[in-house]
Amino acid sequence: MKKTNFSTRAYVMKNGQVMIRVRWNSKKNEVGFSVGYTIDPLKWDSGKQLVKSNTTHKIGGKIVYAREINNAIRSFLVCIEEVFAKYDLHSKIPTTTDLKELVNEKLGRVKQETVDEDKKVKTLKDIFSEFLLLRPQEGNWGNKIHEKYDQMWTQLSSCDPNITLETLDQAKVQELVGWYIKNDYCNRTIQKQIRILKSFLRWVSRHGYTINSGVLEFKLRLKVIPRTVTFLKYKELMHFFHFEFPKEKEYLSKARDMFCFMAFTSLRYSDLAALKPVNLVDGCLDFCTEKTDDKLHIALNEHAQQIIEKYSWYKGDTIFPVPSNQKLNDYLKEAAKLAGLDREISQVYFKGNTRHEDTYKFWEQISCHDARRTFVCCSLALGIPASVVMSATGHSDYATMKPYIEVADETQKMQMEKWNTHQYKSGIIESMEKMNSAQLKQLFEYVKSIA
Repeated sequence: MKKTNFSTRAYVMKNGQVMIRVRWNSKKNEVGFSVGYTIDPLKWDSGKQLVKSNTTHKIGGKIVYAREINNAIRSFLVCIEEVFAKYDLHSKIPTTTDLKELVNEKLGRVKQETVDEDKKVKTLKDIFSEFLLLRPQEGNWGNKIHEKYDQMWTQLSSCDPNITLETLDQAKVQELVGWYIKNDYCNRTIQKQIRILKSFLRWVSRHGYTINSGVLEFKLRLKVIPRTVTFLKYKELMHFFHFEFPKEKEYLSKARDMFCFMAFTSLRYSDLAALKPVNLVDGCLDFCTEKTDDKLHIALNEHAQQIIEKYSWYKGDTIFPVPSNQKLNDYLKEAAKLAGLDREISQVYFKGNTRHEDTYKFWEQISCHDARRTFVCCSLALGIPASVVMSATGHSDYATMKPYIEVADETQKMQMEKWNTHQYKSGIIESMEKMNSAQLKQLFEYVKSIA
């Protein structure tokens, strides 16, 4: 038998490091094995074909000692010798394929069969992860929407940890509804979560996956009562606007001012916080909304102008020193309570078949978003056309009101002047105060869509 040759070589890589390989070669064949370590070339002993003794090496963020690397090199050499010794007993030489397989087997490095990603059967969890990766790019999502789908998935997998696309049928959706009821969710929330689930599944269907028949057509057979729309009536708004807070509670005045500015302009909290001096143009606000990227042009009424002038001392990058959303909501509750905004609001809802009714004082539930609804309701009550209101809020679709009509900037400015014309609005305000809940609901149905 010819003597077999074994050697350990260090191959220089592009980054200057060396990769250690153990190889066997003859005149016709060569088989190489990567030991799995790359080291500094100054720490390699080419004479001994080993790493220099007592050296340390930083590999993959970890400190590796020379002894560990050299033991790995010797293990490869021993395994190669053992394979050849076995074949020598039968006067044979292993093929390159046999040598690779047997050495790797001895070292416990048997390569697992790889699965083509395109052929891999994706779990529902895999599909959902893909959805979270692609859907935000398709729809220009914000973080809040992402959180809603994460919440939906947590609830679905809590109902059935082993849920699959194949087992997600009508019966499973009904089981999910039962899970919600058992866990004390109100029907309104269940309706919303099922809607979010179906939105995800429609995306799944559009991307070539099969959805069980009837799932997307599933109808929730639970009684759902729309949530009572909360907002300040005109007199309440103006009372709040003019209320004098104690000097030691100046932070409440600031919170009130931020709320009222949103109520006079329809701004969301995110737009209020981002509003810059450059957005003030000839008595109007010109800006793109943070949430929807709508380009809006809003004529400022005299009350909004007063608030801007009040904070002219502020020299920050934005127009107002706006606190965080959570702090502002907390301060608003304290401010509204102190100002006596204690009109009672009743919320009726069902949990399964059980009817519930909770009664709140307005100050208990006031939040930044009530300001936007206040703008819409007061504007409509003042007689400002819905088309003008919607040009300020950025909405373009409402089923319960007349078709949207484009209005010129000057027309909008004229209509917004109705906020400033006290003689014009006095009779309307009195009529609004006398409206019963049914009339208010009919007039402000559109407000439910405000988001």
